[in-house]
Amino acid sequence: MILQAAATIVYGLLIAGGGVAGFVAAKSLPSLISGGLLGLVALAGGLLMATGHPVGFWFAVAATALTGAFFGVKLATGLGKGKPVIRAAGLLALSLAELAVLTLLG
Repeated sequence: MILQAAATIVYGLLIAGGGVAGFVAAKSLPSLISGGLLGLVALAGGLLMATGHPVGFWFAVAATALTGAFFGVKLATGLGKGKPVIRAAGLLALSLAELAVLTLLG
């Protein structure tokens, strides 16, 4: 459970940081809001798991699944339009890795 919690805390910080970076780079308020909220939910899930609360697992799964779904759609639509999709691919891979940690170590 500790490895899951630590991975989820790092994941939450990365997602929240990405939302802030998107806002700073492109003045994207949706990036700030979605990255901030999903990052905070994942961070809360990790902290809850670290303190032994099983509901933290579901917070983490929800935040990770929503983030992964968003970037999966972004990747799929970007590929069809010839847009650069490296960020979307990276964040989708990060989300899938986090889901693997949550489910395989749970």
